[in-house]
Amino acid sequence: MPLRAARLLVWPFAVAAFALRVCAELWFRPVTWRIDPSGVAFLAWMAVLSGTLLVPWVGYALLTRRNRRPATWLVDPQRHRFVAPASPAWMGSWSMVLGWIAAAFVQTERIAGGDRAQLVRTTGAVALAIAVAAVVLGGIALTLLLNRPMLTLDRDGITEQGLVRRTFLPWDRLLPGGPPPPPRRAASIPLMRLAAAPGKPPHPYPLPVGRLHVDPAFLANTVRQYVEHPEHRQAIGTQRELDRLHATLT
Repeated sequence: MPLRAARLLVWPFAVAAFALRVCAELWFRPVTWRIDPSGVAFLAWMAVLSGTLLVPWVGYALLTRRNRRPATWLVDPQRHRFVAPASPAWMGSWSMVLGWIAAAFVQTERIAGGDRAQLVRTTGAVALAIAVAAVVLGGIALTLLLNRPMLTLDRDGITEQGLVRRTFLPWDRLLPGGPPPPPRRAASIPLMRLAAAPGKPPHPYPLPVGRLHVDPAFLANTVRQYVEHPEHRQAIGTQRELDRLHATLT
């Protein structure tokens, strides 16, 4: 599946997690009121509640199982940079969890004299449910469209673009000799930054890679290559330089 399609597909699955939990509150929770003993009813409810998150999570994982983190960069020749976009797996997991949590703000109540549930229709409850759903699901959509988080390399250094915050690391402020090759599923790689004040020791900077769609070892090797070989930095952002990287690092 194309990377962009896999990323945008996250949103309907987050909406599905939201909708499934609301449906479970309305239609299955009343079933547990008729189950005896209460311990069995509780276990049944926990199983169904967990399923409202696991079903979309497993469905998305199956559809995107071939989108593994590659040992390469996306080339952006117009801006002369290499790009590591957000990992669909990371975005999918967190988006579905957030959508599922947002559904907890949709309040339900038992209909008087019956074993059915309905939405709480007071102004405050309705406003809260709509506001939380709009903020969470809208924020997920915006994050997916903006392709955040992501990491870029250009001739000047490394730019880490988080969900909100942006951090720039100049090549000349990074200590040669690192970072070491991390495990394949590493959450971060340690970069050593030179202190701004002379005479002070370098300090570590954990560069998050677990949420990026790039192999951590390839990313670490690329960073070490440009820290130690500044003569290659001017070629960053070209297909020819990416081919050279593959030939050198593999």
